[in-house]
Amino acid sequence: MTAKKSEGSGFAALTAGAMMSRNMVTVPLDATAREIERVLIENDISGVPVRDHSERIVGILSWRDVMEYFAQSPENEPHRPHAFYRIVDEETLEEDDALELPIDDGVTARDMMSSDLLTVEETDGLKSIAITMTRHAVHRLLVRDAAGDVVGILSTMDILRALAEA
Repeated sequence: MTAKKSEGSGFAALTAGAMMSRNMVTVPLDATAREIERVLIENDISGVPVRDHSERIVGILSWRDVMEYFAQSPENEPHRPHAFYRIVDEETLEEDDALELPIDDGVTARDMMSSDLLTVEETDGLKSIAITMTRHAVHRLLVRDAAGDVVGILSTMDILRALAEA
């Protein structure tokens, strides 16, 4: 992806529409935790929009949401999470003793997702995007076009990639 700048110069000219990923990977509301884990790993992403039966985006789900949900449910079966979330205490544990968190196949995207959809407009600039992301402590935002339709997703990695190319 090559970031396109709006009129103006420098990093401030980068827009959400220029930096976002248009080909969104999504999961359905009834996707199980293991299905979500597979989608995230196979696509090398850390979060995914959740869609309802009519394909409308109704939530967003990140690795953090999954890990937080299961960290609070110790009765579920043990499961080794994605390598990024393996927690190791270097003073007391060996690498192979990383914390295992439980995953329950009865839990779905509906149970873990955030339904508070944070969005930006395609024309929003880098500063506005950064303010929204930091204010809400999130790493991805949905991007809407002028008609209000979700047309993409913008992650911190998309922004870093665009900055590196600018």
